[in-house]
Parts: sequence; C-alpha cells; structure tokens
Amino acid sequence: MHIVQVEIDNFKSFSRKTKIPFYEGFTVISGPNGSGKSNIIDSILFVLSLSTSRNLRAEKLTDFINSMSGKNTAEVTLTFSDDTRIRRRIKRTANGYYSYYYLNEKTCSQTEILEYLGKSGIKPHGYNVVMQGDISRIMDMSDLERRRIIDEIAGVAEFDDKKEQALVELEQVRASIDREEILLASYAKQLEELADAREDAVKYQKLQAELEYLRAAKQIVRLRDLERELGLIAHSRAEQEEKRAGIRNDISLQENEKNARLEDVHEIDREISHKQGPAYMRIIGGIEAEKGNIRVAEETILRRKKEKESNLAEMNRLYLELQKNQNTLNDKIRESQTLQIDKANLAMELEAQKKTLDKAHELVSKCSRDSKGAQAELVELMRQVEAKKEERGSIVVQRDGIIERSRVRAQELEKLQREQGSLAEERSEKQAEIEVLERDLLEAGKNKGLLDKQIGETERAMLGARKAIEPLREEIARLTKKQMQIEAHQQASGATDRTISAVLGMDGVFGTVSSLGKVIDSAYTLALNIAAGGRLNNVVVDSDQTAADVIRYLKDERLGRLTLLPLNKMKPQPPLSPLAGNGVVDYAINLIDFDPEYRDAFNLVFGQTVVVETLDAGRRLMGRYRMVTLEGELLERGGAMTGGSIRKDLRGFGVAVDRESADISAKLADLRNDESDLVAAEARHRSVAEGLRAERSECDAAIVKLELKISDCNRILDKIADDELRASRLLDETERDKKETAQRVAELETRVDALSDKLEVLNQRVGELRSVLDEDEFNLLTDKLQKAQSSYNDTSRRYENKLNDLSGLNLERQHFKQNVEQLTRERAALEAKNAAIDTEVAGCYAAADAAKSVIAAFEAEMKAFTGEIEQLTEERNRVQRAADEAQMRIVTLQGNEERCNVQIAAFDEKSASLALEMSEIKGSVKEEIVCDLSMGEILDRVATTERAVRKLGNVNMRAIEQYDEVQKRFAERTDKKETLSRERQALLDKIDSFRQMKFDAFMQAYSGINLHFRDIYSRLNDGAGHLVLDDLEDPFQGGMTFEVSPRGKEVTRLNLMSGGEKSLTTLSFIFAIQQFMPAPFYALDEVDSNLDGVNVERLSQMVRDICTKSQFVIVSHRKPMIEAADRMVGVTLRMSDKSTLVTGVKVNG
Repeated sequence: MHIVQVEIDNFKSFSRKTKIPFYEGFTVISGPNGSGKSNIIDSILFVLSLSTSRNLRAEKLTDFINSMSGKNTAEVTLTFSDDTRIRRRIKRTANGYYSYYYLNEKTCSQTEILEYLGKSGIKPHGYNVVMQGDISRIMDMSDLERRRIIDEIAGVAEFDDKKEQALVELEQVRASIDREEILLASYAKQLEELADAREDAVKYQKLQAELEYLRAAKQIVRLRDLERELGLIAHSRAEQEEKRAGIRNDISLQENEKNARLEDVHEIDREISHKQGPAYMRIIGGIEAEKGNIRVAEETILRRKKEKESNLAEMNRLYLELQKNQNTLNDKIRESQTLQIDKANLAMELEAQKKTLDKAHELVSKCSRDSKGAQAELVELMRQVEAKKEERGSIVVQRDGIIERSRVRAQELEKLQREQGSLAEERSEKQAEIEVLERDLLEAGKNKGLLDKQIGETERAMLGARKAIEPLREEIARLTKKQMQIEAHQQASGATDRTISAVLGMDGVFGTVSSLGKVIDSAYTLALNIAAGGRLNNVVVDSDQTAADVIRYLKDERLGRLTLLPLNKMKPQPPLSPLAGNGVVDYAINLIDFDPEYRDAFNLVFGQTVVVETLDAGRRLMGRYRMVTLEGELLERGGAMTGGSIRKDLRGFGVAVDRESADISAKLADLRNDESDLVAAEARHRSVAEGLRAERSECDAAIVKLELKISDCNRILDKIADDELRASRLLDETERDKKETAQRVAELETRVDALSDKLEVLNQRVGELRSVLDEDEFNLLTDKLQKAQSSYNDTSRRYENKLNDLSGLNLERQHFKQNVEQLTRERAALEAKNAAIDTEVAGCYAAADAAKSVIAAFEAEMKAFTGEIEQLTEERNRVQRAADEAQMRIVTLQGNEERCNVQIAAFDEKSASLALEMSEIKGSVKEEIVCDLSMGEILDRVATTERAVRKLGNVNMRAIEQYDEVQKRFAERTDKKETLSRERQALLDKIDSFRQMKFDAFMQAYSGINLHFRDIYSRLNDGAGHLVLDDLEDPFQGGMTFEVSPRGKEVTRLNLMSGGEKSLTTLSFIFAIQQFMPAPFYALDEVDSNLDGVNVERLSQMVRDICTKSQFVIVSHRKPMIEAADRMVGVTLRMSDKSTLVTGVKVNG
C-alpha cells in the first residue's frame, strides 16, 4: 500500500484546491525556500492524525486554514493505492471549530483512522514521517531520553502500565462478575426477539452473497479471457520481436554489404583514374614518339638517299673533272718537260752568246779607250737599256703569273658565291618551313589545351553527376523509409479506427470530435489539432446511458477502449471574455465550424484555449490563458510550455497523412526521374570524355610529329649554318687574295710603266750618242756589239720566256695537281659520306624496325589497358548496381522493421490496456474463486438471483448484525464471566513475568535496530557503528548512545562528533528504526539540510536502494537527492496571492 494522491484545499499555504499525484518508489518534493513544500508533509500528518497541531508548526488547529483565501474551511484528502480514501476537514466557527474525519467517504472518528493505519504499521509516534526538527531533537536529547525511544518501540511503557493497572483490575474482578450476570439476562431476552428478522436477513444475505459470487465469477471468467488474450498477444509480440531482430541483423548485413560495395566502387574509380592517368598517357606518348621516330627515320632515309644520289652525281662530275684535270696535268707535265729541254738548249745558246757578247764588249771597250767618252757612255746606256728591258720582261712574266692565279681564284670565288647563294636559299626555305611547323605546333598546343579543358570540364561534370546521385539516392531511401513508416502508422491506427467504426452505428452515437468539426481556415489546422490533443478521438454521445451501453458493448466484444462525451452531462461554459493583444488570433472554439448541438462537447475539448500567431506573442500572455501557436507550441496557463518538432502524420481536423503520403510518392517519382537523368548524364559525360581523350591522343601524336619535324629542320639549319660559315670563311679568304693580287698586279704594272719610261729616255740618249759617233770601226764594233747584245738579249728573252713559260706551266701544273688532289679528296669525302649515309640509313632502318617493335609492344599494352578499363568500368557498374540493390533492400528491411515496431507498440498498448483492465478486475475481486461456468450461465444465474431478492421485499439487515452483536456480547460476557477469575490469576502471573518480558521486548527491539543501524551506517559513511547501552544487564537504569567509527577516523561517541556526523548518525538511527518497523510509506522533511554533498549523495543512494520495498517522499532542494529520485514534484509560491503552486511532476531519467 502506498500513497497515490494528496488533495489539498485551503490548507496552510495552499489557498486553492491542489491535487498532487504520488507513485511508488522515490519522490522528491522541491522548491524555493518559503514556497510551502513542507506543508505537503504537514498535510499528510494532518489528514492521518499522526501529529498534534503544535508539532505541525501551528498554535491551534484553525491556524491550518489559509488566511488569504477568505474561506473558513481547510480540507486534505489522501488516497492509497488500494483505493482507500481518508479525508479530514476542519471548519472555523464563531465559537471555535469543527473537525471531521472520513474513511472511504464515510464519517468516522480519529480512533478509527488510527486503528486502520495501525494495521499497516503506521502509528502516530512512529518514525515513518520525519520532520525538520526530529533530527535535531534526537541529536540533542539525553542518553536516557534516547533509550526511551527504544522503550516506546518495544512497548516497555505498556508493561509498566499493566503492572500498575493489574492490581486495580484484580479489585474490579468481583464487581465485574456481578455486572456480567445482569447483562447476560438482558442479552438472552434480546436474542429471542431478533430471531425471525434475522432469518429473513440471513436469506437475503445469502442471495446477495450469491450475487457477489456471480459478479466475481463474471470477473474471473473475464480475467481468464484477458489472460488468454494477453498470452496470445505476448506470443505474437515475441514473434514480432524475433522477426525484428532478424530484420535488424539483415539490415546490418546489408549495410556491411553496401559499404563494402561502395568502397569497391571508390577503389575501382581510383584504379580507372590511375589507368587513364600518367601510365595511359605514357603509352600514348610512347606510341606517338616511336611513330615520330619511324617518320624521322623514313624521312632521314629518303633524304640521305637523295643526298647519296646527289653525292654520286657529284662524284661522277668530280670523276670527269678529275680525269680532265689529270689529262691537262699530264699535258702540262709533258709540255714542262719540252720546256725544260728548250730551256737547257737556250741556256747553252745563251752561254755561247754571252761569250760572244763579252768578247764584243771587250773589243768595244778596247776601242773605247782610244775614243772619246761618248762611246763609253753609249755603251753604258745600251747596257742599261738592255738591263731595263730584262727587268721589265721579268716583271711582265711575274705579272702574267699573278694574273693567271687571279683567274683561277676568280673561278673559285664564283663557285663559292654560287654555293653561298644555294645555302641561303635552302636556309630561307627551312626557316619558312619551321615557321609553318611552329604555327602548326602552337595551334596543336592550343587544341590540346582546349581538349584538356574540355576533358576536365566533362570529367568534373561526370563527377558532379556521380556525386549528385549519392545524396539523391539517400534522399530516395529516406523518403521511401518515411513512406513505409507512414503506411505502418496508418496500419497501426487502424485498430482505433476499427473500435470507433464498431460503435458509430449505435443509437445515440454522433461521432468523434475530429469528425464533427471542420476548421474554418487550413492555417489553423495544426494549432487546433495540438489544442485538442488526445480528445480528437473522443466519441460524442447523447447521454450517459448511451455511453454505458457503448462501454459494455466494447467490453463484451473485446474491441478496445474509448473515451465518451455524453452531452446530457456536459456543463455549459460561461461566456468567453473579449481578447486583446498583438499576435492573438481568437479562441480555438471560434475557429471550428460545428453543429450547435455539440457545443458543450467542443467546450470541454477546447475550453478557453486561445490561438496565437507566434511563441513570442504567447509568452507575453502566459498565465492568463491556455494558448497554442500556429506552429504547434502549447503554453499551459500554469506555465508549462510544450514544443519542438512535430510529426506530420498527426490525425485530426487536418488529416495530413494521406496528403503527405501522396506528396512523398510524387516527390519520390521526381527524385527517381532525376536519378535516371543523372545516371544518363554520367554515362553521356563518360562517353564524351573518352572521345575527347581519343582526340587528345591524336593531338599529342600530331604535336610529337611536328616537334620531330621542327627538330629535323633545326638540325638541317645547323648544318646549313656550318656550311655557310665555311663558305663565308673561304669567300673572305678568296676576296682577300683577289684584292692582294689586284694590288700586286697594279704595283707590277706601275713598275713596268716606269721601266718603259726609263727605256724610252735611255733609247733617246743612245740615239743622240750614235749621231755623234760616226767612226766606222766603232760603229762596226758597236753594231757587232749591238747585234751580239741583241742576239744575247733575244736569247736571254727567249730563255726568260721559257723560264716564264716553265714557271707558268709549273703553276698551272701545280694548280691542276692541287685540283686533282682536291677532287680526289672531295671524291673520297663523298665516298666516305656515302658510306656514312649507308651506315646511317641502315641504322634508320634498324631504328624504324625497333620503333615498330616498341609500337607493337605499346599497342599490346594499350589493348590490355583498354580491356582493363572496360572491364573495370563494367565491374564498377556491376558493383554500383549491387550497392544500389543493397540500399533498396535496406530501405525495404527498414520499412519492415518499422512495421514490426508499430506492431510491437500496438501489442504493448493493447497489453497495457488489457493489463489495466485485469488490474481493475483483480482490484475488485476480493479473493480467488473457482468457477467453471460460462459467461451465459453466469448471466442467467444473476437474473434468477435478482428475482429472488426482489421477492423478499424490504429486509432489516440490521437484524443479523444486531442478533450477532447481541449473541457476541452474550458469549463475550459469558466468556468474560468465566475468565474473570482466571484473569486475576493470570494478572498475578504476569506481574511476576513483566520484568523479564519487559527486558526481552526491549532487547529484541534494541538488537534489531542495532543490526539495521550497523548496516545503514556502513552504507552511509563507509565506516562502522553500533548502539551502546550504559548498562547492558539492566538497560532501564541507564541511557543509550551511538559509538561509531567514520571512514578513516577513530571510534567516537555522539557527543564528540561534528554536526554533519551527528546528522548522518541520527539519520542512520532513524532509518534503522524504519527498517525494524517497516511502513508502506515514509515521508522525510529536509533531513539532508545539514549534510554535505557527498553524504547527501550517499543518503539518496541508500533511499534509492530501499525504495523498492516502500514508498519514499522526501522534501529536499539538494541536487543529488533530486537526481536520485524517480520523480520530482515541483513547488513554488504564487506571488499574486502568496499561495503554494505545484508546478508539475517530472519523471527523472
């Protein structure tokens, strides 16, 4: 048995009627100081008469009446879990006051209340209710007073009183015997008079007992049916639990499968990216590079072959020119040989002529000695003329040789100039070709960059599509799961719908509140659904009789439970006051359109609830109205605020479920279309990317080819530059030689001209001298000398000419020899070049073959790469499909799990309903009875018995009680008379045994409390402690104290402890008494106020442990105590009238 509710009306600080629910377990009452939380404990003591008014902090009883309300009454009603109700009411009058007690709504006395409570271990001076001052009182009392607590618990005072009274009773025995004899005679007469009335009453009582039995049997049969139905529900629930466990296991497996597949997809994507990355480009670049090498080799072979053909033609030309020069050289050699012979002959002839000339000179000189000086001068002049002529001839020969060499140099210069022009033309052509190739290369580079950009954009678009698919699929899965949840809730709500449908056809049943009203504006639907709450499914009926018929029908047919609103019992509501304020819409009832016939029902549902626009608008009016916002927040008039996220499947005036399900279906269709579009877009982007990569590969190949051509042209330009440098150097040398030759020829021409001028002067002087000298002999000698000289000069000239011819011939022979050697070297160089060309061509063929082999290897690798990428793509698509399938299986399983959850919740709700009905039945059935009857047989017997009862008519049922009471008194008096003498002796015997009984009772109580004290103290303080008597042999001669050893401290007694230790020790003593004398409930008022946080936490944990056996209600504002409690009752002070307000009951955890 425990307290389930305390109702306080105008008691102390509670000016208004307040109902406070209590539950089993551990409840804490908390609130600010002065809020009146301790008055709740006072109200319990007051209604149960467990304390005097002074102990309840009041001078007199009327002080309990609240002085602020103006009323003259105070009332407290307490309800126990066995439905027992105890009510106490006091009323202040002009002459004093009245105090009334009610037990189960029947007037009774205080003694009857205490007797009833005493059966459950609840006593006025017990310790199941501990007030604020009890702790201090026990701490401050003396050891003797503390021992007397054990005396009270053990009942020692009774032994002392009995001993004193025994002697008085012994004296009264004789008088009592006489009095009993007189009463016995009177009782015998009364029994005779009550016999007939008793017989009718007994018959009536038996019939009522039969009816009671049949009613109980009906309940038992219903109980068996409920138990059977509960068993079936439990079996079905277990099946659903097992099914749900299997589904959850399958979901876990599918989640693992999906995650594994997605990881495989990511790995394959990375591998595809790697395959299409550097390695792939390496193969493409390698193939194009090798193709370029092949093209270079082929072009080199073609160019070298042309060069070789040109070299061969040049070699043929050189061969012919070499033969020509060789023939010319041979001719010159032969001519030189002839000239050598002529030279030798002329030298011999010149030697002879010189001798003749010398002889002539000698003769002339001899003749001159006899002549004047003119002849000598003439001879000298003639000699000078001849010498000058000889010198001029030598210079002319030298000039002619230089001119011949100049002619050869001019030919070489012309050849070099032609070669230089050819090289310049070829250089221009190659430069122009390079410019074209570079423009093509630049254009190819731009095209490649554009392709790379397009590939990047395409791949980003592909990745974007792929990334967009994932959240889209998650949203599809979420909406699919949500749709399944809605369907599951719809299926679950079918049970309530079926219950309502089953009674809608009955007479007097109008329908549910939600079906009888229509929201005037859809904007108010959510607010009105929240305001109505659970009353939306209340069924409106015409009368309480119809409601009773519906309830019986639902019970008989086992169709569940409904709340019914009988219109004939609905009380009209007072007129609504006008509303004012920003953000206020209207009263909720004014926003519903309904038949005026149902107004009282809608008044009950909505009351004075006000609809406001926003939460802020509602906060400004808090405390004045019960309010609900358009977004669904609920603000109670008492201050409670309810809000947060709202489920969309709220059924009521809006009926949003079907609409939301349709919206979700439409959204799912759109999302699936978007998914298909994204998948197609991804495939399209992938195809475009592959095409662009192929174009980029072709572009890379073209770039490689252009780079190779440019490189080849640059090599040719380098060679042309070398040839131009060589030709330029030779041309410079030739030009320099030409200038030097021209200068030398000019110098020689000048000398020849000067010698000619001198010869002319000399010849004029010779002519003059000859005209002077006429002697014949001299003339003859001079003529002879002149002839000899002329002959000598002619021969000398011819000899010089031969020398010059031979020198020129030697020069020409040397020139042609050099030409032959040069041509031979050039031919040999061309032959070597052709050999190098052959070697290079062979190398090019080998390089081309090697490049073709490398290309074949690259193409094989490319084929393998392409095959691997295709396989990887196919594998990725397959794995992605597997992941998608796993996700769809997960969604389906989650829907099945939600259905299982809904079914289990429905089973639990049904089980709770059946269990509640079973509890009600068990509470109404006083004892278990055996019944094999069916429900129909029971109903028949009930009808028969009721007819028999009606046949008896009016019966004086008091006759049985009166007869039994008189008979009981007669028997009692008889027994008492017979036992009075024995009683005297028994009292004498008891007087002798009182001392031992007193000692045993005391020691039994002391030992039991001491045992509990040891246990509780060790739990509260991690130490050891026990009770100590001053005199163990005769405890009544001394006092009692505590001897404890707190954690980590020495053994000490109460008077040596600190305040906190005293409080903890006293609490241990009180809890030990409570454990020794268990009661169904305990109430403690701020017993933790003197404890520190750690000890409060230990105390709350101990209460937490023992509250499973008894109900604990503790007034406290300490956090550990509040947190340890199962529930907390919040109390505050209403400032408007200074009255206590219970703010609510909060369930912890």
